[in-house]
Amino acid sequence: MPARCLQATIQTRSLARYLRDGLIVAGISLTAFVGAVASLPGEETPGRPIALVYPPWLSKDEAVARSLAAGHAVLRSGASPFIVIVAPLAADAIRPSRPEGAWLMLGLAGLAGCLDTASPREASS
Repeated sequence: MPARCLQATIQTRSLARYLRDGLIVAGISLTAFVGAVASLPGEETPGRPIALVYPPWLSKDEAVARSLAAGHAVLRSGASPFIVIVAPLAADAIRPSRPEGAWLMLGLAGLAGCLDTASPREASS
């Protein structure tokens, strides 16, 4: 009889530990998810450049060509060759379509250091 009580106590403690550990992992995952969603850029701000993010295996020339084909005015490449920075849209302009193969279209409000590289002229000021 004492062996059964001891075994039941061990199983109960193990179940409680699994539940506690599962809640800790779920809490950390939920916190990371909420933080990621909260850090996403908001609405597209008129007058700010847009970053077009393509798959990493796409060459710089192909990314620029796809951006131009969709009607965007290309300003320069981003921090990586598969990121293209395009001119901001005028308030009354028709929005160009999303380029073929582009994963994301992000306004650079708050993301300029992540997706954009400063030109030598911009870096000196």
